[in-house]
Amino acid sequence: MANFNYNDAVGNTPIAIDQVFAEKQGGGLVRSLSVTIPEGTAVGLSNDNVFRVIKAYRLTAEAGSGDTTIKIAKGSGVAVGDVIATGKKGVACTAVDTSNAAYDVVTVSLGTALAAGTVLYQAAAASTNAAAPIYTPLFVTGAEVPANSGDVPTRLVNGANLRKATANVAAEVVALMKSVELV
Repeated sequence: MANFNYNDAVGNTPIAIDQVFAEKQGGGLVRSLSVTIPEGTAVGLSNDNVFRVIKAYRLTAEAGSGDTTIKIAKGSGVAVGDVIATGKKGVACTAVDTSNAAYDVVTVSLGTALAAGTVLYQAAAASTNAAAPIYTPLFVTGAEVPANSGDVPTRLVNGANLRKATANVAAEVVALMKSVELV
């Protein structure tokens, strides 16, 4: 058994994409963030001709309409100044507490009740009735994009069925992509 090495099993990675039926030939360059970007994350083309992530923030707990903080899943890349939106309402994040191992506590007052598991999106500007994603969504990532890696060649999907429970994208963002559906 001298040539045998034991390797622990790789952790379970949630499946985000159920079915792919269209993708960008050759993929594209996606600008990485300080966190790993999971498969099924929406991207849009920036002015420098690089695809950029539209951050998604999944609630880990119910949020009340009067709450001034929300709990979101780790790994979203949320930062102070990000405009967090649901529907057409977007509010700037004023503080992020990352001390809990299970979730981040984000200071933001959305003024609406939201269920745990709801995915919020990164908006271009704060608004009470006209928030829109920071970039026009064109594709979802077909593979994970590693953190702090610059511009990464990535598979880009523009026709797919995404799993609503695990895809890293808000319903409002998916609604802007013609051939992408949450199932």
